[in-house]
Amino acid sequence: MMAALDTFLASYGNLVNLCLLNTLLAYGVWLALAANMFTLGTGGFMAVGAYCSVYLTMQLGAPFAVAVVAGGLLAAAVALIIGAPVLRLRGDYFMLATFAFTEVVRVIALNWDAVTGGAIGIYGIPRYTETWQLVLLVLMALYFVFALRRSYFGRSILAIRQDDVMSEAMGVNVFGQRLSLFVASGFVSGGVGGLAAHLNFFVGPTDFGLLRSVDALAYPILGGVNALMGPLVGAIFTTLLPELLRFSSQWREILMGLLILAVVLFLPGGAMSLLKWRPRKPAGARRAAPEGAK
Repeated sequence: MMAALDTFLASYGNLVNLCLLNTLLAYGVWLALAANMFTLGTGGFMAVGAYCSVYLTMQLGAPFAVAVVAGGLLAAAVALIIGAPVLRLRGDYFMLATFAFTEVVRVIALNWDAVTGGAIGIYGIPRYTETWQLVLLVLMALYFVFALRRSYFGRSILAIRQDDVMSEAMGVNVFGQRLSLFVASGFVSGGVGGLAAHLNFFVGPTDFGLLRSVDALAYPILGGVNALMGPLVGAIFTTLLPELLRFSSQWREILMGLLILAVVLFLPGGAMSLLKWRPRKPAGARRAAPEGAK
């Protein structure tokens, strides 16, 4: 059994690690989506956490775990600073503000050669991230989200998502809870950035642009925001799809876009809504049922 597992990881280890990283990122974005915050700042938070953790491990010799946590905390602090004014915006304006934040971070990374390596990036990062660490973190994320959904805080978040005006009228601190979720999402995204940097040997400004934020936002939406396993399913599906479509390199992006569009159009509750789908019985069958029961 162990030999088979080693063989599998030797062949598909990078893909497995990428699925696990994207799953962690999906649950980080879910924290924001839980309160109707469609954020495009994920790439910026990942960049903050990645560069911070790399600087600590390579320049200051800090332990890997300390560096990753520090990267997450710095990203959370940045989320707290920008969250106070940005969370007063709604809808498209909120998305534009978080997108602007990601672009500001990317431009800073492009020009801060002393810390970020500029446009060239940083090479030779020691590989400290291991598969078992990512599996453990995913299990912890699942338990945290499960416990959060069943708590009073989680029920108040659900109320905010359904009607924030009514929730505030009932005494819920809408702004405070949204800010808490935004900061928590920044912490997770920053931590994932640190893990990714110490997995790929390289970190550069192009890794954390708009495309990264859009992909991260798509994970929980495609899987299903209302389902516990939705972000995990969405992250794995979106990560594996390009690999499954390698048979057609020219049509790969088109097919991937069409499949994602089909999920959005026909499964608005995400892929996990398939588990709750039941075929509707014909009207005549529903009327005949009581007679057969007599």
